[in-house]
Amino acid sequence: MRLHPKEPPPRQFPPMFATKHVVPVIKPHEEYELQEMVSHKTLPRSDETPPMEMKIFYPIFLILVLIPSILSIRIQRQAAKNSDQVTTVPPRDTIPPLSENIEEYNFTRSKNTKSSDFQIDAKGKVVIRIGHIGAIGAMPNAEKVINISRLQLFDEGVLGDDLDVIIKTSMGCGDSYEGVAVAAQMYHLEGIRAFIGPYCNTELEAVAKMCSFWNIPVISYMSTSTALADRQIYRTLSRISGKNTASIAKATLKLLEHYHWKKVAIVTNTGSIAFERVAAFEEEFRKSNIDIVKKIMFEENWNSSLIINSGLLSELANNARITICLFSYTREMTREFMQATFKVNMNNAEYVYILPWLQSGTKDSSPWVGASGEMLQQVKDHYANAIIIDDVNGFDDTIVENFMKRVEKYGMSRSDIDVTNIYGYINLFDALKLYSVAARKAYETSKHNVTYIKNGNIIWNNMRRTSFEGVGTTGGSLGTVIMDDLADRVPLFAAFYISPTRDTVLKIVNMEAMLVSNCGNNNKTGCFDWKLSDAITGFWPSASGGLPPDEPVCGFRGQKCSYTMEIIVGSILICLIIFAICGFLLYRYCQTRALDKMPWRIMHDDVKMIDENQVRSLLSLGSGNTKMSNNSNVTDKKHAIVGVNTHATYHRYPQRRPIKFCRADLILLTQMKQAIHENLNPFLGMAFNEKEEMLILWKFCSRGTIQDIIYNKSMQLDEKFHGAFGLEYLHMSPIGYHGSLTPWSCVIDRNWSVRLTDYGIANPLERWEKDGAVTIEKLKSDVDKSQAAQRTNALYCAPELLVNLESNRRRRMDQKWLVQSAIRKQAGDIYAFGMVMYEILYRALPFPEKSDIIGIIESLENSSDVAEAYRHIRPQIQDSLKLHPDLVALLTDCWSDNPEIRPSIRRVRLNTEMVLKTKGSLVDNMMRIMETYANNLEKVVKERTGLLEEAQARADRLLSQLLPKFVANELKNGRAVPPKLFTSATILFSDIVGFADICASSTPMEVVNMLNGIFCGFDETIAKHQSYKVETIGDSYMVVSGIPEENGTLHLLHIADIALEMREV
Repeated sequence: MRLHPKEPPPRQFPPMFATKHVVPVIKPHEEYELQEMVSHKTLPRSDETPPMEMKIFYPIFLILVLIPSILSIRIQRQAAKNSDQVTTVPPRDTIPPLSENIEEYNFTRSKNTKSSDFQIDAKGKVVIRIGHIGAIGAMPNAEKVINISRLQLFDEGVLGDDLDVIIKTSMGCGDSYEGVAVAAQMYHLEGIRAFIGPYCNTELEAVAKMCSFWNIPVISYMSTSTALADRQIYRTLSRISGKNTASIAKATLKLLEHYHWKKVAIVTNTGSIAFERVAAFEEEFRKSNIDIVKKIMFEENWNSSLIINSGLLSELANNARITICLFSYTREMTREFMQATFKVNMNNAEYVYILPWLQSGTKDSSPWVGASGEMLQQVKDHYANAIIIDDVNGFDDTIVENFMKRVEKYGMSRSDIDVTNIYGYINLFDALKLYSVAARKAYETSKHNVTYIKNGNIIWNNMRRTSFEGVGTTGGSLGTVIMDDLADRVPLFAAFYISPTRDTVLKIVNMEAMLVSNCGNNNKTGCFDWKLSDAITGFWPSASGGLPPDEPVCGFRGQKCSYTMEIIVGSILICLIIFAICGFLLYRYCQTRALDKMPWRIMHDDVKMIDENQVRSLLSLGSGNTKMSNNSNVTDKKHAIVGVNTHATYHRYPQRRPIKFCRADLILLTQMKQAIHENLNPFLGMAFNEKEEMLILWKFCSRGTIQDIIYNKSMQLDEKFHGAFGLEYLHMSPIGYHGSLTPWSCVIDRNWSVRLTDYGIANPLERWEKDGAVTIEKLKSDVDKSQAAQRTNALYCAPELLVNLESNRRRRMDQKWLVQSAIRKQAGDIYAFGMVMYEILYRALPFPEKSDIIGIIESLENSSDVAEAYRHIRPQIQDSLKLHPDLVALLTDCWSDNPEIRPSIRRVRLNTEMVLKTKGSLVDNMMRIMETYANNLEKVVKERTGLLEEAQARADRLLSQLLPKFVANELKNGRAVPPKLFTSATILFSDIVGFADICASSTPMEVVNMLNGIFCGFDETIAKHQSYKVETIGDSYMVVSGIPEENGTLHLLHIADIALEMREV
């Protein structure tokens, strides 16, 4: 619920004020121009005849207002000549400071003052007549509220048996300015000596001037006109309204200064209310050197589309970033304006819209709240870069609820008042209290001199710099009424941010007015300064959360920045990019030329095939240490001599059509040719497109494959077999992966080093087979599957790669080839490494049974879902060989179905090297361990026995200290200890006096050492007597005698001796 003082719409002067019979009200030049702009269309022409009601009104007005006023002026002038007293009206250039000495005030008594000014009954009660001038059609039952305020004042003791008030209520603020005539009638004919109201600005200005002349107080409770702040004209005026245009303009200025904004724009509309507000803000900004760079004005009835079509927002965007919105009707017009900024993309974090919340209605809900209370999120999004300045409790109904509770105590309900103008009732309630407090103070200070209450200047002076609890004080800071040096209420404002993601508004800063020393009317202020507090940051919808500056760094048109350096840097960058592109193209061209040369191509005529006998002859030429004549598996390979004397092994693939190499194939083969590492078998090249066959040649390694060594029981495995076999280098090289890691692709050179072969070529082979260029032979029908099963690549291929391979085989020729990423292929290498590592550790086949192997091969060949058929095919971890738990975990991780959780090659290498790294061969290491174990077995047994006995003795001592000896013995023997009742025993409790103070003044170690020394002394003491220490808790020590060994009545003696000896410790 949004509640604010209701300000009546502006009313134009009736024709009577254009005649020569009216005493004009002096106003600043700017206000004459404003009045002319507003009402010149309604003024009658000189040749028009005034209407009949005006003819009747003129003589009434002359009788009731002008003639009594003229007579009063003459009487007062004559009284001033004949009296020695000095008038109490202060000179126009100053207002006297507050004074507690009532004798400093002088009075002027008009001879026309009647006895009805004040009533004094038989008991001496002084009754003051107060006139309340409301507005026609506004604030029904206002007289009941003001009477409730009077009753409340009696309850608080402000009014009582010695001082009372009578309130006379009349209506004004009509089309004929009835309130001015009513005021004159009340003063001259009814003895009214204080006014609350009128309700509207125009009538209040006239009545306040007359009250200044009459020297009686007048309290404004609704008017917000900035002209009323001039106390040289309105000498006895006090304003109780918590918010007016001048005060909110000062609050806005303070907010601008807080965020260091010096350049702002003002957006407003046509109309007298908006013009008055703009004038007040311009005056404050001019005093503080705030530059108004742009002022935009549109009609009151314009909607967002008309605002956009006018082109005014473009002017605003080109001149300002901080915009202050001052509209006649804040809620409705702000909503249209913010919607317009949203549509033209001016609602980003670069723009700030400050909305001084001066609503015409007081119960109007926020613009983003619907008629039924629902949240209009789309409308709320329009306010994402707006800051509202409102009273500190502007979005809180605490004050209103407190007010309603008070009036309901006296029989009124919400239906009795106009809730849209609730602040009018609250201000009216506090207005009577303000006058009563000031009158009580004057009455008490003057020692019950009634004459002092008649003097408006004294009452006004007692209103200055006073404070009291308003009707809504409880629970809300705004309810406390504080008057400044001009007898105006000190405002309390705050700035709020409307976050689209929050249900409530966010208070970003409090703006509290702090009273300073008396300054009178020297600077036309109330002598208070603003204090900002509770400011928060990081709320703005920008990247940093901070508010933007009032001007872009380079100005609105980029005039403050020089772009010479940016142009130079940009030109250099463009040139560098062009040079880089040219260099890349040149490099690509040179690389293509190099690829086209195919350095890895071997002509078929340069390859000389050799048979088995020639292979054995070549092997026999080596030294005795390198002969492998007994290893028939080596001679099973196909051998050739490349060039002059390069011994190579090769794979032969029948070729049915010419092979076409893509660029990726050329790059891969070139990288394979250039790869050099101690654990990689060199790739010699390819012979293709000749003699209907393709040859892939690798350098020959004389020691065979690692599979030959694993299954040769006479061979010993060296530590070099327990590494990652150069796989880490492949994964870090441009090749990126192996692709077909198996035990037979791990060959051993003459230095007994493992080298990887057949790397990188698997994927191109699959594609060439799919294209029909080559044929990859499967197991022949005449080959025993039980012997050749371990050479089936499918057993070493990860499930996800099998799925990919099967998908590629089933694709048509025109469909795109599915290629696995390098990361997925590396994960497949880890899977294969786990299988190879299993064979190395156990020196056995992953599937040792012939039936299992044959069944696995047949299931893979015949299954429609290869991955599902292969998902459950895993080697079994054998319990016969006690492996390190880290190795077992490593193997199971390598076989995981999920490639994401398989270990990296770096982790594999570190784990294997850490667990398996030893000196010498595995057999030598085992013999050495067994010999050391046998030699040291007796010593180890003896040491362990001694340690066991020592631990047992230590446990016995500890147990005897914790439990009685016979209880400990029973427990050690495994027998239960039943509870026993002792008829006579003595227990001693002791603690250290002042232990808390000792702990406070000592370090922890000092306290521990002190307790250790004391308790050790206690232990030695009780050891001399038949006593048992039960426990120690902190500084407490508990000893018992007579338990568990009964000693008759000697326990009294033992405990007494212990107590005496404890004092000596």
